[in-house]
Amino acid sequence: MTSLYRQILKKAWYITKKYFYLWPLGFFVSFLGNSGEYQILTNQIKKIQNQPETVSNLKAALSSSMLNFDISLGEGFLFGLLIVVILAVLALLVWLIISSVGGLIQGSANASQEKRDNFSTLLSVGSKKFGPILGLYIIAKVIIYGVLALILTPLILVTFVKGNYVLNVLIVILTFLIFIPLTIIISFVTRYASAYVILRGQKMWQSFKNGWRLFTANWLVSLEMALILLIINSLIALVILIIAFLLFSPFFFIGIISAFQNPNSFWSIITIPLFISVIITIIAGSGLATFQFSSWTLLFLRLSDGKKSYSKLVRLIAAIPKKIKKKS
Repeated sequence: MTSLYRQILKKAWYITKKYFYLWPLGFFVSFLGNSGEYQILTNQIKKIQNQPETVSNLKAALSSSMLNFDISLGEGFLFGLLIVVILAVLALLVWLIISSVGGLIQGSANASQEKRDNFSTLLSVGSKKFGPILGLYIIAKVIIYGVLALILTPLILVTFVKGNYVLNVLIVILTFLIFIPLTIIISFVTRYASAYVILRGQKMWQSFKNGWRLFTANWLVSLEMALILLIINSLIALVILIIAFLLFSPFFFIGIISAFQNPNSFWSIITIPLFISVIITIIAGSGLATFQFSSWTLLFLRLSDGKKSYSKLVRLIAAIPKKIKKKS
């Protein structure tokens, strides 16, 4: 049994280093989150823990909006114009993100065969599949939050209104047991389904079904790959944090000392290291997104081609008899 992840990660790193035109796509894809499926765990735990506050905040927001609804015609026009502009910007951002997902999948697959592309060509490829890819992400959210809304929301509203602490804890545990695994599984299925749309030319529902089949047949490999990428992501994030700290700290202390003589000098001094830190973070995030999507694309190509792929755990267990035989 040959090493699966080492080959894929080495190839993905090679693609990331050599084909820099993938990085702009990676920049937009990074808005989806670079920390992978296991990061969903911590994100959703926070949402679950904040359920009482979410209900209260929603009530307060609705009450506030109803009280402040009395505005003039001119203010209403400006407010409506602002909403239109915001929606247009959000629509453009969504188009760029989803198109970049498709472009990055296609670009990674082509790069694995030493085929060169360019940013505009790949973005065009992704935009042609914008509908199916966006549909897959919408399906994922509908399934996740649909389950939450239909099963758990009525219970949450009733128990939190009554203020029963024991029932509240039970609801949080039930939410955790249902919501977290479902979210992680759907995330895997969406990744594979997106690759089916781009690389196999399948329609949305067909790709979702095949993505589900591919995940269920290779669930342990998928979990291990996500864990490895999470570790890599955490290490890179730590390195970036250290670099930012080393870069920012001297200017911060210089700014504090200068502020005693000129209070306005503090922000002017730390602006440059802040700007550099943001640039470093953007570049690193773009490269990391490129690396991760390349890794998942290469894994998809291997699994969908029907090649036997064994997880690390299976390979370790299979190696035990050989080690025992050698010792004996």
